[in-house]
Amino acid sequence: MPEQPKTDVEKELADLRREIVEARNLVIKSDNLLKNLHAEVKAVGKRHEDFQKRQWLSSAVAYVLFAVIAVGAALMITSARSSSATNERERLEKMVADLSSQLEKQRGDVATHQTAQRAAGEVYKMMTTLPGDERLKGIDALVKLDTSRLSSLERQALNDRATALRRETGDAAFERGKIAFRKNEMASVISEMERFLAMNPPQEQALDASFFLGTAYNNSRQHDKAVPLLARFVEGDKASKTRDYAMLLLAQSYQEVGQMEKALETARDAAGTYPNSQYQPQFRGRIATVKRAMNPEAAAAPGAPAAAPAVATPAGQ
Repeated sequence: MPEQPKTDVEKELADLRREIVEARNLVIKSDNLLKNLHAEVKAVGKRHEDFQKRQWLSSAVAYVLFAVIAVGAALMITSARSSSATNERERLEKMVADLSSQLEKQRGDVATHQTAQRAAGEVYKMMTTLPGDERLKGIDALVKLDTSRLSSLERQALNDRATALRRETGDAAFERGKIAFRKNEMASVISEMERFLAMNPPQEQALDASFFLGTAYNNSRQHDKAVPLLARFVEGDKASKTRDYAMLLLAQSYQEVGQMEKALETARDAAGTYPNSQYQPQFRGRIATVKRAMNPEAAAAPGAPAAAPAVATPAGQ
């Protein structure tokens, strides 16, 4: 009996000892866990500090980059505005220069126009107020006048006055020339008809003047000047009553200047066109004369026709 309780006590002690050992192991384990937890907490804190440092650095870099971008943008905007202002200034300066140039040109045009107006006034005055043929000096001055600076109305007024003056003085010269032609004053005919033709008369009067002037040149033995005038009359006025006489003179002038073929052709044409003309003997004589001139051997043969008679100015011209 005494051994039994001893065994129970030992069991209890053994249990107590075991529990103490387990408790100690548990304390040691808890202590280890606490140390591990402390180490982990410390590591987390360190990582948090590192993260804060990195975040601060990132924020600093971000702020720096933002500042750089902002400064760069500001510089770019400032440069763009400066360039735009420079371009605008250059555009305005160019506009001012163009306007100044246009103003100077307009001033020059106004001055030139005023000068041309004064000159045109002097020319118009000469064509209006001078006596007699001295008014023709105004026409000569009009030819030399630069009318491009005048208005269309001013040019028209000058041209109308010049046309009226040409017609007036030209008609007077034409009548004087006709009177001189009737009087057989060929020098006066040449002077008056040349003046008349220089005034650019109408076509019909110009043809008549060509006849009178060509006849005067023919009678003055200026055949080189007579040919184009007589040819103009013959070709231009085929209904004229004096065309046969003009063709006779033209054939003679052709012969005198050495154009034998044209002289023969003109004489034959006149003889065939005007069979009842009073100048038929002269036509035939001119044909014979031209043929002899073209064929001297035939002219030396016996029985050759006589030379063409002298040409007389027709009456009634």
